[in-house]
Amino acid sequence: MTNIIEKLSELFREFPGIGPRQARRFVYFLLRQDKAYVANLIEHIKELREGVSECGSCFRFFVVRSDLIDPTLCEFCADPHRNKSVLVVVEKDIDLENVRKTGKFEGQYFVLGGLLPILEKNPESRIRIQELRQRLVEDKNIKEVILALSANPVGDNTLDYLRNEISKFKNLRISTLGRGLSTGTELEYSDAATLSHALENRK
Repeated sequence: MTNIIEKLSELFREFPGIGPRQARRFVYFLLRQDKAYVANLIEHIKELREGVSECGSCFRFFVVRSDLIDPTLCEFCADPHRNKSVLVVVEKDIDLENVRKTGKFEGQYFVLGGLLPILEKNPESRIRIQELRQRLVEDKNIKEVILALSANPVGDNTLDYLRNEISKFKNLRISTLGRGLSTGTELEYSDAATLSHALENRK
């Protein structure tokens, strides 16, 4: 029968980039903390699930605030002052945050939710392509779509697929990040200066 240490280690192993040894370290770290620390951690995890929602427009996770007029939209999608003509498509939330930190982008966002492995036969099971199509159909303000994906084979495969899908929409400019990003680079690990340069030199 699996004991609690093994069960918790298995849960930690589901975290991105966490192997069995690191997962075990997390468990033993918690065992060394006092009860107040563990209780505080549990409370914050509960708050994370209860106080964070997924935006109905860009699909990023955001902290729900009482001052938001529409609780289904994040602060970026609800902001009337953002540039409505440009939409940047990223793989995941952390990529969106990196783009935001550059201070060079004032447009709209869309979180794809993943990338397409080469030879993937069911793209809709991997990425939010249906939702992206719907966004482009409904939002007539969008004039340019920036595909801001990781510079690696899977990112390039996804980029080619998206370019083909978006090109079906008339009068939409499709651009990609300039290769200030090194080949093989994941957007998540790109620094703000490099990413800013890539945005400014998009093609």
